[in-house]
Formats: sequence, C-alpha cells, structure tokens
Amino acid sequence: MKQALEKGAVRCYTFHMPTSHPRHSITETPALAAVLKPLRERMGEGTPSLSELVRKGAESTLLEIEAKDRANAIALETFVDRMREAPQPDLDEVHRIRHASRQP
Repeated sequence: MKQALEKGAVRCYTFHMPTSHPRHSITETPALAAVLKPLRERMGEGTPSLSELVRKGAESTLLEIEAKDRANAIALETFVDRMREAPQPDLDEVHRIRHASRQP
C-alpha cells in the first residue's frame, strides 16, 4: 500500500457487471426508511427486495393511470350522450341573458 501511495492515486479496477440490464441505486432516505421500517418489522425475513417493491409500485401506478383513463373516457362518453339528449336551448332566452349582462 505504501508503494501505491508513493506512486500517486490508486487505480480503481471495475470488472464487468454480470448483467446487460440497467442498474439503479436507491438511497434509503429518512422518508423511505420510515415506510420500510414497519414493513420489515411485520414481514421479517419475508420482506420483499427493493427491486420487488419498485416493480409492485410501478404496476400499481400503471393500474391507477389506466383506471383514471377509463373513468375519463366514460365521463366524456356520458357527457356527449347527455348533450345529444338535452333539449335545444331557448335561443330567445340566451339572447336576453346575453344582452342583459352587458354594461352600456
């Protein structure tokens, strides 16, 4: 070690990773630790890995987005149906309201 220090900075040797998939680093912040602590206490050794929790979270988020998309599509469809089925507006009344609200 002394010889390495005398020659300058020690080189860092990195070997090839055993995967071709992207790798991610997760920092266990206080907020994340606060969520994981009760989970670990309840599940013990059976606690899912962080990668499994991320996968489940992504699946859950995708299901929420799809549910919102379906709700929006139904709302739009029912709105169009209600507009088609609604009686025609009284154009004379619309004209009176429009002109009554104008300031001279």
